[in-house]
Amino acid sequence: MNNLSKPTPIVADGAIATTSIGEGRLVPALILDCDDNRALHELIILHEETPPGDVLVTWGRPRFDKSVAFLVLEFKRPIHVKVVISFDISKQGGLVDAIIHARGVYLQSKDFGQTVSAGLNNPKILAEIPASATLPGWDSQYQGVLVKQFKRHGFSRKEAKQAAAEHMARLRELWHTRMKGK
Repeated sequence: MNNLSKPTPIVADGAIATTSIGEGRLVPALILDCDDNRALHELIILHEETPPGDVLVTWGRPRFDKSVAFLVLEFKRPIHVKVVISFDISKQGGLVDAIIHARGVYLQSKDFGQTVSAGLNNPKILAEIPASATLPGWDSQYQGVLVKQFKRHGFSRKEAKQAAAEHMARLRELWHTRMKGK
């Protein structure tokens, strides 16, 4: 079966900030159901004992469907593993935006905790998302989804556009905040 037809499901999400990784920035964390991608589960375990390997990062979306975005991560070392993560933009657009702006994402198997806080000290991988890995048209796509949501809540089009812009700005401010350490 083609990996794009069977994305690895997200069980939960959250964020982790530590002064020792990512210069103290808040980084999104995904708890993944690795039942159908045991190689990813094994990679997460191996990552605890080996130096990080190379990862090829690609963002994409179906050609005629702007409601979904895919993050494809192809790990080269210590073992070759490909993972596809699908995001429903109306429900998880903020998460996609966070991954793009934090320039990284933690991946953890649900076997190591069903929530980010439950698995905080358990094995996980930090995949860096380079600035060069872009999702063309993302800002307008995300803003469009937010405008629709605000309009459903009774905002006029003008108010919805302003609220969407403010919402995006506040979230991005959060993702660019850094923990202060010693």
